[in-house]
Amino acid sequence: MRTRFPIISLVLGTIFLLFVLGLLTQATTAVTAADQFTYLPLIQKSGTPPPPILPPAITTATLTIASYQYDHPDCIVPSQPGDPGYPYPGINHDCVMQKPKIDRQFTAVILQNNTISLTVLPELGGRLYQIEDKATGRHLLYNNPVLKPTAWGWRGWWLAAGGIEWAFPTDEHGLNEYRPWQYTTQTLSNTVTITVSDVEDKTGMEVGVTLSLDADHAYVTISPWVKNDTAVAQDYQFWLNGMIALNNNHVSPNTEFLVPTDTVVIHSTGDSQIPGPHGVMDWPVYNGRTLSNYQNWTNYIGFFAPNLHDDFTGIYDHQVNQGIVRVMDTAVIPGHKFFGPADLGPGLWTDDDSDYLEMWSSGVTPDFWTYVSLAAGETISWTEKWYPVNGLGGVDTANEQAVLRLVDTGTGAEFWLMAAAVTPGTLSIWVNGNQQAEWPVTLIPGQPYAGSWARPSGVDGPITLQLADSEGNSLISWTE
Repeated sequence: MRTRFPIISLVLGTIFLLFVLGLLTQATTAVTAADQFTYLPLIQKSGTPPPPILPPAITTATLTIASYQYDHPDCIVPSQPGDPGYPYPGINHDCVMQKPKIDRQFTAVILQNNTISLTVLPELGGRLYQIEDKATGRHLLYNNPVLKPTAWGWRGWWLAAGGIEWAFPTDEHGLNEYRPWQYTTQTLSNTVTITVSDVEDKTGMEVGVTLSLDADHAYVTISPWVKNDTAVAQDYQFWLNGMIALNNNHVSPNTEFLVPTDTVVIHSTGDSQIPGPHGVMDWPVYNGRTLSNYQNWTNYIGFFAPNLHDDFTGIYDHQVNQGIVRVMDTAVIPGHKFFGPADLGPGLWTDDDSDYLEMWSSGVTPDFWTYVSLAAGETISWTEKWYPVNGLGGVDTANEQAVLRLVDTGTGAEFWLMAAAVTPGTLSIWVNGNQQAEWPVTLIPGQPYAGSWARPSGVDGPITLQLADSEGNSLISWTE
């Protein structure tokens, strides 16, 4: 019996050793397969899961803004038929400047969800006065600390009050941006809306904008419309003018215009080194100057971008790593314009050193030189979406689902994404049509996702990054 135990022990030990070796072999095989991909950690703010989605809400408040008395009876100059701004009044600027400033109070209608907050001032041209990015706490739109009439515009004066103004029925800043508009609100289980409108005096047409905010998305849906209830066709233009200031009511020098095109058309400029009005200019680099970067501007420039290659535009402030994007269907929306004052002194529009850039949009015309006609009884409208982005270092492409930036480092890729809604899905890297890596992700509004990929030896060619949803449908992609 004693001789059997060592034999049994040896057999059992051998079996155990083979079992352990088998497990190790399987584990080694699994690690080797996994090493084909580099799995990135899910980057979440403070390491927390997405916050609970709460219903959007509407509230009201009172907003007080210092103001010149641009409507003082002593300073009003009635217009006459044939005047550019008729029937709207002009003003005596000297008279206005001599009157003491006053405080004006406005009803502010506030729409908000988890990610953004909107402030609308119906009594000041119905403008979308402010968009707050709750992820960063930054205000994205310029707000003039004083309502000061400039010498610009068809009336001979224009209030650079800030926000997104509705410029109608002329080019430039329109005619009725300074006066009260009507408004209505609606609250549903998952959406809040406000509609502002005005029956404009020059054409007699009703112009309006509906702003919608739902519980799930970080964007505001902007739906402008015009209704011609007059008896004859009316010529008009209609533009949205977003006055952008991403760094505490200022524009950092290192601010980028996100305009995906090869050429732009100059509207106006004080820069003798670029083409004049109607001139076509290469973009983003002209004669060695990267004009997509605001710090390379020496004089004011206004330009149109009639031939976009992608369905978005935007502005990104690299100093504070904050941006705003506007996404739309370029097949439907022809008008895209930008303006930067550059060397124009802030004293032209305000009493401090605050400044802004302008990002314009029109669903009816590609430029300020082209008027369109709306027949009696007809209505026209379009829709676009604006939302904040941060922490990306720039933007290569954007749509309703997400924003993406991709950099080919030479040895691989670095990339950043941000989604407009909570988005579970898969990121993948492709080279020459062959998938090289993939990552399971859950993207969260307001929270940038950053990652990198090392290019294997022998894998050459342009890099494509793609975000797909949980069913494999492509949401956004970019090739670098």
